[in-house]
Amino acid sequence: MAYDRELVERMRRRLLERRHALVRSTQRGSRELEALKSAERLPELEEGAQNATAEYVLTQLNDAQRREVAQIDAALSRMDAGTYGECIDCGENISPERLQAMPYALRDAGCESLAEAREIGSRELPTI
Repeated sequence: MAYDRELVERMRRRLLERRHALVRSTQRGSRELEALKSAERLPELEEGAQNATAEYVLTQLNDAQRREVAQIDAALSRMDAGTYGECIDCGENISPERLQAMPYALRDAGCESLAEAREIGSRELPTI
């Protein structure tokens, strides 16, 4: 394992707490969306564009939350496999400070910067 058991268990608890909060939030958002759909419509909400915009925003939040839950689940799996805290690119330890800031980090700061630069470089720039 890349780090001592105490640090990994502390991070595990933190990840599980965050996962639980995300699931609760997603469930609450779904209930609110259903209530909005079934509630008596106020005149300012009658326009389809406003309803569609509200639903789109809630959907995007749920997508982002689902992605974060997937990242958390992957980090928990790495903990179980004994590879938590190891950079997937170079195999070096990810700094404890980085893991505190982003407990599901896959790369150390240097490798993440390189990966982001490659991603940005591979995108097509819009033409005028």
